[in-house]
Amino acid sequence: MSDHTDKEYGEDLDGLVPSAALDIDKGESSWESPQLPSHNKKTCLFYLATVQAFLIIYQTEVLLGTTLAICLGIAFSTSYKHKHPRVNPFSAAHIGHDYTSITSKYDLTLGSIDHWCLKGDDNNCRCEDPLEPMSKRGSKKWDSQHKENIKVAQAALMKIMASNEAGGAWDNYGGYTPDYDDLWLDGGDDDWIDGEGARFDWGDDDFTFNAWADEGWDEGDDGFGVPMEAPASGGTNEPNGIRHHNLRSLLDESEYSLDVVFLGDSITEQRQGTQMGKPVEAYTGIKEIFDKTFTKDKGGDFNGISMGIAGDTAPNLLWRVMNGEMPYGLTPKVWWVGIGVNDFSAKGCSEEVVLLGILRVVEEIQNSHPDDIIVINSILPVKRNLDGLLEHIGKHHEDVALKKKEKNLLDSEMSAKRGHIDFWPSIVSINEELSKFATKHKGVKFFNADSIFVEERDGGKYMKLDLFADPVHPNQAGHKKWNSAIKKRLHEILKE
Repeated sequence: MSDHTDKEYGEDLDGLVPSAALDIDKGESSWESPQLPSHNKKTCLFYLATVQAFLIIYQTEVLLGTTLAICLGIAFSTSYKHKHPRVNPFSAAHIGHDYTSITSKYDLTLGSIDHWCLKGDDNNCRCEDPLEPMSKRGSKKWDSQHKENIKVAQAALMKIMASNEAGGAWDNYGGYTPDYDDLWLDGGDDDWIDGEGARFDWGDDDFTFNAWADEGWDEGDDGFGVPMEAPASGGTNEPNGIRHHNLRSLLDESEYSLDVVFLGDSITEQRQGTQMGKPVEAYTGIKEIFDKTFTKDKGGDFNGISMGIAGDTAPNLLWRVMNGEMPYGLTPKVWWVGIGVNDFSAKGCSEEVVLLGILRVVEEIQNSHPDDIIVINSILPVKRNLDGLLEHIGKHHEDVALKKKEKNLLDSEMSAKRGHIDFWPSIVSINEELSKFATKHKGVKFFNADSIFVEERDGGKYMKLDLFADPVHPNQAGHKKWNSAIKKRLHEILKE
C-alpha cells in the first residue's frame, strides 16, 4: 500500500504542483526566495494549491457563480441609475413654457404650470398663488412697514405737488393745500394718517360722509384705501377739470419730481436703513449711499424712493402696490422692481411659479402706469458654498453646479427659513426668462446685476463675497457698486 494512504488530503500535493516546488528544504528549486522563511513559503504554496484544486474540481460552479454575480451587478446598477438619474440642474431648472407673448395681466394663467414646488412636485412647498395679491397684515411688523411705505410714497407726492416749481400745483389740482388732509381728517399732523384717506383715491375711503344726521362718518377699515384706479379722462370726478394725461407734465415741472421708485423685498428695504421696519446699524451706511445717489438735494443725479419689506414674495408685493404703495399721482419715470428670491428660497416655489409672480407685478404696474418704464432687476445670487462657488465652467463643468466634495455652509450659517439647496440654476433660469420677456415688451427693461456680484475664476463662476453681508444681502460696498451701475443705466434709459 502506498505511503500516502493514511495521509489527510492536502498533506501531499504531488500531482497538483511541480515536485521541484515542494523540495524546499533540500534547496533544489530555483523558486526559493531568501526573503521568506521556509514555513511561510509552504503556507503560501498550500493556499495556492488549494485554490487551484478548487477551480479544477468546481470549475462549472465557479463559472456559473461568476456569471450570476455579473448579471446581478448589472441589474442593480441599472435599477440604481433609474431611481437616481444623474440630472443636469440647469436643464432641470429650465422653464418650458413661453411667457413672452403676454400682453396684460389677464393673459397670465396657472393652467400651464408644470409643477409648483422647486423639488419637482406639487405638495412639498408653501407656495402661494402667484397671480393673487397676498398680504401679511396678520404680522404687526409687516403691517407697520407697509404703512411706513405708504407714508414714503405719499410724502414724496406731497413734496412734488407743494413745490413752487409746479406752478402752485396744490391750487391747480383741486384747491388742495399742504395741510388739507390734516385739517380734513383728524386735525393733526398725521402724514396722511399712515396712508388712509389717500388724497388721490377718487373714491370712498375709510372716512366717508354717510348722512351725518343718521349714520355719521363711516370709519370702517377698507384696507388702507380702495385700489388706486386713475379716473377716466375728462371724468366729472377730476378736480378743476385736470385730465389724467396732463398730470405727468404737471408733476415733471417740479424739481422734486420722481425719477425712480424701487419696489421689492429685504434687499430693497436695506436702502431704507431698516429690516421689517426696525433700524439696523449695518444698514445706515447703505441708506446714506442710496440718499446721496437718489436724492438731488443731497447731491444725487436723480430723485428716488425705496419701498421694501423683508421676507416679501411677489404676491406680497402685488398686494402692496394695489393697496397704497402705488397711489394715483405717484408717477415716476421708472419703476425698479426687485423681487423673487423669497419665493423659491423661503416658499420653495418652482421657477415657473416665481416667474409668473414677477410678471404679474410688472403687468399690474404697467396697467396703472402705461407710460412709465418698468425695470426688472435680476435675482441676485444666493451663497451656498463656503467659497461662493455657483457653477463649474469649461472642463470642470460636470452636469452639477456644486460637487459633493466641496464643503457647503453649515445649517447654522443659513437662515432657518430658507431651503438648503443650490439655487443658482433656478436663478439663472428665471433671469433668462425675464430678460426675454423684457426684450419683447415696450416699456419693460431687464437689468442684469451679475456683472456686479458674479465673477469667473478658477474654472467656475463665483459670488463676489466681499460684496455680501450674508448669503443673500449685499453689504455697503455691494450697494455702492450696484447703485453706481443703476445710475448709469438710468441715464441711458431716460436719455432714450
